[in-house]
Amino acid sequence: MQATGGDGVRIAFETVGSGLPLVLLHGFFGDRTTWRSAGYVDALPESHRLVLIDARGHGGSDAPHDVDSYRIDRQVEDVIAVLDELNISRAAFWGASMGGIIGLNLLARHPERLTGLIVGGAHDERVVAAPDEVQQEAELFRAQGAAPFIDILERQGPLPAWMRAAMLTADPHALAALTVALAGRDGVLDKLAQTARPVLLLAGDRGPRLKAILDTADQISGATCVELPDCGHFETFLRIDLALPVIRPFLARCAAG
Repeated sequence: MQATGGDGVRIAFETVGSGLPLVLLHGFFGDRTTWRSAGYVDALPESHRLVLIDARGHGGSDAPHDVDSYRIDRQVEDVIAVLDELNISRAAFWGASMGGIIGLNLLARHPERLTGLIVGGAHDERVVAAPDEVQQEAELFRAQGAAPFIDILERQGPLPAWMRAAMLTADPHALAALTVALAGRDGVLDKLAQTARPVLLLAGDRGPRLKAILDTADQISGATCVELPDCGHFETFLRIDLALPVIRPFLARCAAG
């Protein structure tokens, strides 16, 4: 299935299961199949109607090569376009890494569309990145694709074959444009400080972003941060055995709200 974003970019998605809607949005490099490969699609559809989205530049969605196409507001509107296509007025949202950043911005811009937000391995802040470093990373994508980044991830721990495959099939020029766009985003914590929606942040206790994730949780009224033991950044998504016992009661809270 496809929806069309406000700028004409086509967004691929699928639905699985029945019950209350839960949007699942993957991280940088991934696509909607990573939720199935990690085991979440088999674990959740009895209680929820899962809406799995390929973010622009990933999977079956269009992959423009210009930086402006990957502005965070456009990625937020892609989610809204999918919800509208499915006639879903409100849903819970679970975003992994980049998907979590999009989720925070979605809650800031369209709180009326969410029953709750789960953010895995991500935080919110105004990003002040060195322009030269950002451009160097973008050029590395254009020249060599995802291969150098696979090497970096594998130094941190074993990389499942399905994740390696998703990374190798991603459009390197789209990833380059996305890298530049994400580096220029503004934070939205001022809009989230008093949100009425429940927010759960998941963080690996060995993850490099742990402090920033804890700081984000501290600045959102009522937000909870759970540290998953002996996990780095990617394991926060991969360790379904640790994530689901935290996620299930939170989703029940969203449903009751």
